Amino acid sequence: MSIWECIELLNEFVDESDPDLDEPQIEHLLQTAEAIRKDYPEEDWLHLTGLIHDLGKVLLHPSFGQLPQWAVVGDTFPVGCAFDECNVHHKVAKGNKTSLPLAGLFIIRYHSFYPLHKHGAYQYLMNEEDKENLKWLHVFNKYDLYSKSKVRIDVEKVKPYYLSLIEKLNLGGLSLRQDDTATSFTQPPRPTTASEDEHLVSKIHAILDAVADRAEMHAIIGAQRNDWNHLFTNSINAISLTASLMAGISSIPVGEAAPHMLAFKLSSVILFTAATGMMLITSKIQPSQLAEEQRNATRLWEQLGRSIETTLALRAPTQRDVDEAMEKVLALDKAYPLPLLPGMLEKFPEIVEPTRWWPKIQPKQSPQAGGNGWSHELEGEMRGILRVLKAKDEQQYTTLGKLLLNMNKTLAISGPLLAGLAAISSGLIGSPALGPMPAFLGVIGGVLATAVHTLEHGGQVGMVFELFRNCAGYYRRLQEEIASNLGETDVQKRENGELFEMKVALQLGRSLSDLKGLASYASPLCEDEDIKEFAGKLF
Repeated sequence: MSIWECIELLNEFVDESDPDLDEPQIEHLLQTAEAIRKDYPEEDWLHLTGLIHDLGKVLLHPSFGQLPQWAVVGDTFPVGCAFDECNVHHKVAKGNKTSLPLAGLFIIRYHSFYPLHKHGAYQYLMNEEDKENLKWLHVFNKYDLYSKSKVRIDVEKVKPYYLSLIEKLNLGGLSLRQDDTATSFTQPPRPTTASEDEHLVSKIHAILDAVADRAEMHAIIGAQRNDWNHLFTNSINAISLTASLMAGISSIPVGEAAPHMLAFKLSSVILFTAATGMMLITSKIQPSQLAEEQRNATRLWEQLGRSIETTLALRAPTQRDVDEAMEKVLALDKAYPLPLLPGMLEKFPEIVEPTRWWPKIQPKQSPQAGGNGWSHELEGEMRGILRVLKAKDEQQYTTLGKLLLNMNKTLAISGPLLAGLAAISSGLIGSPALGPMPAFLGVIGGVLATAVHTLEHGGQVGMVFELFRNCAGYYRRLQEEIASNLGETDVQKRENGELFEMKVALQLGRSLSDLKGLASYASPLCEDEDIKEFAGKLF
């Protein structure tokens, strides 16, 4: 008999020891669970605990022994020690490796132990873990005692949600029998034939060849665009400084007949005009940013290639492996296009968003018996990491990206503007009405244009902006990977919890013990302003 069938079985009973409710027990279970769900929406284990906390009352049914109510319901009290004056007259789930946390098992076992949680008796029998679990029992009792209502719960509406929690917390494969034992089983996957394996291997090798080719092309183009940045920076600076020198020479008075001064003047105008045009082009395409895009693309293509090679080394590929590899190839092609025009990424976007180079993430299934390495503690740890990544790490690099973008916009406008001003001023050198002002503006404008251009492209501000976007994307992808696993209600369909925890630790540059320290940030009582540390330690 399944868990939900046992819950429905409680429709036949009313707890005679409960003076507050004369409705069937299933109504009390659902009212308790729904009240908790409303106030603690993130604590899904607590929702399920509320649903099953009185499931032991099935012992009242003939299928489970038809025990009298006095032997099943009522208060709990200890034996083997003196009774406290406040006294009034779970083991199946734990034995079958449920993912329900210890606090949930504690609540199920002791929620009717009123001398303990209401009057504080027998606390000398408790250890530190019991004291921590007692805090959750106090939270739970507000709903167990005061959620009773005449308003009926729509069972069919809420049933799918609680069925999903039963599966998620490893109670889905649990079958209760009259002898109080339990069995669980998993459906083995359909094996593939030899011909199917060979066909899938051929497909994955074709994708691997394309990935290797893409990595090589991006590496070549990245080196080329890095050379562009150095060539343009040095050439434009040389042209601007030469033009400034010629503008200064053309303004020096050497007598009435000085035809060579006209040549210097015209040359400075031509060179300043050329520098202005080249600055406009480089400000538009941002060669240093182009080079960084290709460097990151090369790294990601090589990473994808290694991932596929690892899959081939560990096991035969599946159709899902092929489909995921194809999706990743297309996502990378879209994120980092090879051609310069058309298709070049916008260098001055209106909104700064983390770079995205991955398709929708699906949990990597690890078909194993038991809890698949997941526990409530690990889920809390991952929720804490998820919150810190979003509130601190991604936010930091997005904010820095906005700052660098605004700086780069200012430099990209200022450089050509100063060079253009210098070109116009050089053309007016020698005008009696303007005196020495054109020469002054020509020389100073050229020098300032050179300084601004050096800061923008020699300092590779565009490259740093792209780097910040990529860092934000790195943390965004990790968030989606964690959220994807937590969002999968069937624990067996998630990636193995222990392996996933290790991968997250490596990607954040932390030890496994460090990760556990981030679990406290998952609490709804913790505000974003209370988060003082960053999840990532690599950068």
